Amino acid sequence: MKNITDIAKMAGVSKSTVSRYLNNGSVSEQTKQLLDQIIQETNYQPNQFAQSLRARRTNLIGAIIPRMNSHAVDETISGVKAACDEHDCQLLLNFTNLDKNLEIEALKMFQRSKVDGIVFMATDITEELQEIIEQLGVPVVIVGQSKDGFNCVVHDDYRAGQLVGDYIGHQKMARGTLKSETYTTTQLPQVQFFGVTEEDYAVGVLRKKGMLNALSHYNIQPNFTLTSFNYREALKDITAHFQRLSISQYDTIVGATDAIALAVYKYCSQYQIPQPWPTMIGFGGDPMTELVSPPIHTVKYQYREAGKVAIAQLFKALNQQSIQSPQMIDVHFTERES
Repeated sequence: MKNITDIAKMAGVSKSTVSRYLNNGSVSEQTKQLLDQIIQETNYQPNQFAQSLRARRTNLIGAIIPRMNSHAVDETISGVKAACDEHDCQLLLNFTNLDKNLEIEALKMFQRSKVDGIVFMATDITEELQEIIEQLGVPVVIVGQSKDGFNCVVHDDYRAGQLVGDYIGHQKMARGTLKSETYTTTQLPQVQFFGVTEEDYAVGVLRKKGMLNALSHYNIQPNFTLTSFNYREALKDITAHFQRLSISQYDTIVGATDAIALAVYKYCSQYQIPQPWPTMIGFGGDPMTELVSPPIHTVKYQYREAGKVAIAQLFKALNQQSIQSPQMIDVHFTERES
């Protein structure tokens, strides 16, 4: 009689992949079809006792969050908690402070705690993390990043960047600062973009790429400066940048997150930059962008909805239902009124 090791060897995959397949976890469609065929041909019967152990629910859901005091994290977890309450589940939180080693420990800790499933707000899905997720034996839903072969809930970050780029282009056309496609680089209206590393693919790559592609239609090439997700670190980078290059040369400043855009606002306020200030734009829909004056325009993300969808994905996996992945959550540009 064939066992799980035999099936894995025949398919050329790991035992953990076969285990995820048997428990309706996330595997690629190609692997699923291959395992379907092998199991049908070999008449493989999984260990019923082991399956019955896995079927026992603890009604515990684990959530791994990368940072505290974040609008995105707060709203996402609010959605997760609301959905957990609907399913009469308890929510366990683990804070990693963007430390990859702590992310690994959090996954292992939740496995030891025998949670029914895990919501993982990750910034970079490394090969090591992928291997660990595959070996957990419980469903994991990744929120904010997309990875082939895994259950993911993502925001449309590329579209978010496009919305910002189009807004900038339309505003410049309305003001008459874009009159011709024959501008040279030095004649272009000055746009400054404070971004993050490409390690975070959603923010560091997709948002940036969407904005750059949209701006290219208006013949606009922004200046790019690398900074941090952390507000205080971003403020230091922004201060250093504008001490080298006068802020007066820019008419629009974009932060890859609302926190970065708020750090630009703080710089202008702290150093008493004469108004009118450059137009400021962020991403995330943080309410603080509306409270400051002049306000910061932003792309609103449906973080709470993403949290609810993540729990829905988890319970589909637990109930052996088909899952669409990645699950895309829409975004909307919000122009704040002065």
